Amino acid sequence: MYVIKTTGEREEFDPQKIKGTCLRAGASEKLANKIVEQVKKKVYPGISTREILKLTLELLHKEKPFVAARYDLKGSIFRLGPAGFAFEHLVGEILGRYGYKIKIESIVRGACVSHEIDVVAEKKRKTYMIECKYHNIPGIYTGLREVLYTYARFLDLQDGHKKRLCQKFHVPWLICNTKFSDEAIKYAKCRKIMLTGWRYPGNKGLERLVEDKKLYPVTMLRTLDRDTRDRLASMNLILLKDLLETDIKELHKITDIKIRKLNSLIAEAKGIYKLR
Repeated sequence: MYVIKTTGEREEFDPQKIKGTCLRAGASEKLANKIVEQVKKKVYPGISTREILKLTLELLHKEKPFVAARYDLKGSIFRLGPAGFAFEHLVGEILGRYGYKIKIESIVRGACVSHEIDVVAEKKRKTYMIECKYHNIPGIYTGLREVLYTYARFLDLQDGHKKRLCQKFHVPWLICNTKFSDEAIKYAKCRKIMLTGWRYPGNKGLERLVEDKKLYPVTMLRTLDRDTRDRLASMNLILLKDLLETDIKELHKITDIKIRKLNSLIAEAKGIYKLR
């Protein structure tokens, strides 16, 4: 049986993908198998993967709401906002937890022009020029154009370093919240450009970086409204860990969010982290 991806392409229905994602979200083997069997009964030829996701989330929410929240990791990143601001900060927070020294939104002078670099990261004597590409609509690939753009900026900064106009960057790195096109991957491999996106590369994709250290965005909270999200983002409180690691009185002081609301959000966050 074939299903329709968000890009319009057909692919064979694979129940094991649903099971694997359920398990990574914290579902038990028994629950994951139960969800798979329920989904299999309701899918039909030509159903969209978006409908399958919606169906799976509804079933999970009835059984284990906190598992459903973690299952919808991709959706929570899409809900960060219409602009890339929050995504750049999310990337910075993630890399910081992996031992990188990071700086957000730096203006760096190249040989020809100055560039606003989304994230400058340093680790083990290497400096990475990171371009963050955020999409808020499912089904959009990050393609060759974005990779070419990243590499062109990197080359200008290399020339800028030769002229002693800026620091030396060793590696160009493009990070996005979607999948990469085949052309983008092919060119990046040829030019030694690092790529990190959804399910790429292999077991080191964006979702794995988040899941392995539980660096979940606050938008994973099902009860989070837009105003509260924006208040948290304005104070760079992007991760659920920020809510759990900051004193509630301090959270209230810096965000002006009511204590009662914060208590509710923190309780939900704790429920997500207590899984398994």
